[in-house]
Amino acid sequence: MSTTEIISLIGLVGIGGLLKSLLDLFIGKRRTKSEKKQEFKETRYKAIILLSHALIYYEREKRPLAIHRPDIKSREELLDELKMEWMNMSLYASDKVILAMKRFVETEDKTTSHQLIRAMRKDLYGIRTKLKMHNLNLAEKAIEK
Repeated sequence: MSTTEIISLIGLVGIGGLLKSLLDLFIGKRRTKSEKKQEFKETRYKAIILLSHALIYYEREKRPLAIHRPDIKSREELLDELKMEWMNMSLYASDKVILAMKRFVETEDKTTSHQLIRAMRKDLYGIRTKLKMHNLNLAEKAIEK
């Protein structure tokens, strides 16, 4: 090998190393951003599920709600909070979650709540489920305890 070939080879390895470092940096930033988005979605979805449950069972849940969210003093304020969550989720949620949340806010019932939970579960973890709506219902006795 001539000196020119050796210099070219060193330059090529140097450029390759530089390209690999840049690629690793790009992939690392993208992964970090994705992980943060996932953590944020999990946190928001958990809060939404709890607020949804409190809305459906407001009379029973208003005391615990007052402890954890003293700023919410009525069922109407709770519904307004869920509407705000729905508007905010347009930044991070999948289309199916946004539509399921819209249906829940409009109907405020258990069925649409369960549809929302299933949509969130699929959005977060890609879980394909065979659970039916009745599988997500607890007997009223179990809920009261």
